[in-house]
Amino acid sequence: MVSIPAVIKKLIDEQNLIVVGSVGKKKICNVSPRIFIQVTKDSIYWLDFFKHKSYRNFKENPFVAVSVFDKENLIGYQLKGDVSFVSNKKEKSEIKDGIIRRTSELYKSAYVKNLKEKKDPEVIKFNPKIIYSLNPEEFSDLSVASEADITQLFSRKK
Repeated sequence: MVSIPAVIKKLIDEQNLIVVGSVGKKKICNVSPRIFIQVTKDSIYWLDFFKHKSYRNFKENPFVAVSVFDKENLIGYQLKGDVSFVSNKKEKSEIKDGIIRRTSELYKSAYVKNLKEKKDPEVIKFNPKIIYSLNPEEFSDLSVASEADITQLFSRKK
């Protein structure tokens, strides 16, 4: 398991936005932004209120990419790994309530208020397996962190 570096956790907390990329069995990719999020040492949680394209893709193919970026300073990271659905009722409720509380403090819009009051979201858990820099000055083909031996990830079999 890959721990999420403090610099990435801080960036997610500051930006309060991640973008999730997924692909389903029909091989059609989908990208969706998320603001109902929480970051821990080794996981990112988000709420799925709508259960549309991304949700179906998660069920068909749990391997996804998550990006976070600061557009003003041109820094960012891409994390690739697996998603799962939090099913334990107590854990799901605690995570959901914490995410909704934090997001409600950050965003006062009627849209956010309506979502939290009218929908029962799924709680998605993402565990990164590999992390890349998106910073233009850095060599982004090499990972920042990986659960695999990085020297083997890009080697070609002869």
